[in-house]
Amino acid sequence: MPKPNPGRVPISQVIWSTVFLLIAAALALLGAMARQQGQIYASVFLSILSLVFLIVVSVTLVPRLVLRVRLDFLNRLQFFRFTRRGAFFVLVVVLVALSSLNTGNNLLILVLSTLMAALIVSGLIASVVLDGLKISLRAPDAIHAGQKAVFMLTLQNLKRLFPSIALKLKSRKEDDREPDGTDFFVQEKMFPFIKAGGTLSLPFQCSFERRGIFPVTGFEVRTTFPFGFFSRGRDIEAAGNIVVYPRLRDVAQLALLHPFLEGSQEKNRRGAGGSLYNIRLYQPGDDARHVHWKSTAKTGRLMVRDLSVEEDQPVSIGFSTFLPVLSPAALGAFEAAVSYVASLCHHYYRQRQIFMFDSGEFQARVNGQEENYRTLMEYLASVQPSKEEKLNPANQSPGSVLFTAVPTSGAARGPVIDYLSWSGVEDVV
Repeated sequence: MPKPNPGRVPISQVIWSTVFLLIAAALALLGAMARQQGQIYASVFLSILSLVFLIVVSVTLVPRLVLRVRLDFLNRLQFFRFTRRGAFFVLVVVLVALSSLNTGNNLLILVLSTLMAALIVSGLIASVVLDGLKISLRAPDAIHAGQKAVFMLTLQNLKRLFPSIALKLKSRKEDDREPDGTDFFVQEKMFPFIKAGGTLSLPFQCSFERRGIFPVTGFEVRTTFPFGFFSRGRDIEAAGNIVVYPRLRDVAQLALLHPFLEGSQEKNRRGAGGSLYNIRLYQPGDDARHVHWKSTAKTGRLMVRDLSVEEDQPVSIGFSTFLPVLSPAALGAFEAAVSYVASLCHHYYRQRQIFMFDSGEFQARVNGQEENYRTLMEYLASVQPSKEEKLNPANQSPGSVLFTAVPTSGAARGPVIDYLSWSGVEDVV
């Protein structure tokens, strides 16, 4: 949700303050009329009542307006920068001002007035250009570490009369540190012209070298319009996260070492699979698409083929996040294990195979539904090593593959991958 603006004034308060000011003005006018007619007590009473209404407005509305002006001024001031052209222009203004003071020449005073007016107009136009803007960011459906991602950035001009010109837009960082492994917060997009009430959408491509959740807290919009003397800008608040899934790896070798990870097995009985089970005589009701023409030609009788049944056998993945050593090598092995686990899950999901996942602190069963898959991948995007064991290998399903960094002492119910000592999938035991 967007951050609350402490300087924002509710419209209801503005309306009531306006009503109170009108009442105060009417009471003051009545008091003046009463004084002219010699009714001193009525004049004093009406004047005091008018003053009370003014005090109410001053206490409730004025502090909010002052706070709003102050916040907006400070927000704009932090983005104010001199350009080279602007620094030269200010130097010229100072020289003309000194010359006009020393000589008193009317022409120099006229030139100085024109230059100062240009400064004022530049600030006013820049403020109009920067006001009334709304930003929306559309991210790809899935972003994996190490892959290019294309975002769509849309800037909407809410002003009814004035366009926005020469805007530069960049995502705001949470702190001054450079974001690790991404150029999302570094890239700057140029919006040359947005008409009044119009929108402009621009794509931009960036990369994320590591998994994780990257918070987007807002955007910085700048402009040097109209004269290029100064760079002015403001913050546009936003709230959201960019979820980067783990890096995808080739799981072909892992599946070759453990064929059951493919998740489906053909049973040697009649069904609707893909392999030939039997050739028999045609019976009424058989599908004409299953006619075996070669056998029919040899025997002279209509023959059909039976196919073996193919059943999905849900596979189970266990992932122990317990890491006894937090060395750089161990953390690197942990990241590799997360990538292989995410790659297996991605492979199963694309093959529309049912699989289960368990890390002790998070369990999921993915049966083709996108929501379950995304929840699992979001967990893998943010999972971190734990200081204690949360997964009991003895509670795993029979035949489940277990990724772990500690010995299991035979408690595992399937193949074990010690990702702390592996150099790749060759270390599967």
